Amino acid sequence: MFGRNKKGPTAPSSGLTFQRWIRDRVEAEDYWFQKIPLFDDLVTPGWSDPATEKEPYFSVPGDLTGKRVLDIGCAEGYFSFLAERKGAAEVVAIDSFPDSVRRFNICREALGSKATAYLCNVYDLSPKTFGTFDVVLFYGVLYHLRHPLLALEKIVSVCTGTMMMQTLIHEDPALVDTAMAKFYPRGHQSGPIEESDNDEFFDPTIFWVPNRTCVVEMVDSAGFQDIERVTDDPSIPFVIRAKSPIIARGEAPDQMKAPWS
Repeated sequence: MFGRNKKGPTAPSSGLTFQRWIRDRVEAEDYWFQKIPLFDDLVTPGWSDPATEKEPYFSVPGDLTGKRVLDIGCAEGYFSFLAERKGAAEVVAIDSFPDSVRRFNICREALGSKATAYLCNVYDLSPKTFGTFDVVLFYGVLYHLRHPLLALEKIVSVCTGTMMMQTLIHEDPALVDTAMAKFYPRGHQSGPIEESDNDEFFDPTIFWVPNRTCVVEMVDSAGFQDIERVTDDPSIPFVIRAKSPIIARGEAPDQMKAPWS
């Protein structure tokens, strides 16, 4: 998410195999967030392994055949590519970091994926520009937002099915039944310990960390219905499932009606 490498990709030269070209591009990046298997002997060197740390808990629907899926805060695309493997007809991914989209596209090429990543943020979502989606994956993003309620309102505007959401939470035993969130005005420590200085990585984009009650009430306030706590064990990621107030088939935006019209 915070890669600083500025080397642009180059097309494979004569005699350079596709796998060697992909490997060179992976190795040229000085930061990876997610571990993603690309070939039998190549996994992106991320510090987070979604296959073991997230996928078992995040409750991605088992069958996405024919569905339009939106992956918000896609990073390098682990859940986008997973949705494709589960049969999604179309996967749209968004991320606000240019480096994430670049790394997503490296993985996309390696995997022969048709998922598309756009450089934008959750506040840019609207039915005019993105259409609507049967399934929205909103994992690990809420606490990175200055305006979480606005984000949820934007999501409900493009969701005509189910939203799956995971977020970091902060619980105060004395306020379990009270909606509250802890505010970090200048970010918070996050991620792996850096070997060079033995300090945790500091993430300036962590702002609001709600408790479980606050998460549910925010999602309800945004207009979602049938909100369900999928996980409630404090030792594993907190995940909820919610339904759109309007259930309909996800539809791509009408190309004959430009967003500015």
